[in-house]
Amino acid sequence: MDEVINELIALTGQKDPQERIDGIWFEAPQIDPLALARCMLKNQLRLSTATAIERSDGETDVIYHFVKSKMAINIRVTTKQQQLPSISNILPSASWIEREIRDLYAVHFDGHPDPRPLVRPKEMPEGFFRKGIAESAMKESEAK
Repeated sequence: MDEVINELIALTGQKDPQERIDGIWFEAPQIDPLALARCMLKNQLRLSTATAIERSDGETDVIYHFVKSKMAINIRVTTKQQQLPSISNILPSASWIEREIRDLYAVHFDGHPDPRPLVRPKEMPEGFFRKGIAESAMKESEAK
């Protein structure tokens, strides 16, 4: 596993990833998600899931969670203009995860092979978990 950590240190530029009870954490806002996905595939780590967190600057942090045996590696990436490259062509397990994050947080995954909504009801706007969008949708539904 040291080899993977060393590759991630080189990719992320973070020399001291944080070891926590729930795995190793990298803060890598500028990492290329495609290079990350290729690294993890090569080293046989499985994408467990990805989570999203709205930022106060209008962007979103996407945390990719990878596992191998009993080891978890978590890499936090930041969108640029609410966009990230899709990793689903490299790691097909990312497909539904990216679609869900798009529905809930309005993150656009460039190059995604199937960008149709996954969990968003037709009457809800894209990104309805984002504070401003949720508040607007609530006001609109109250006015009806």
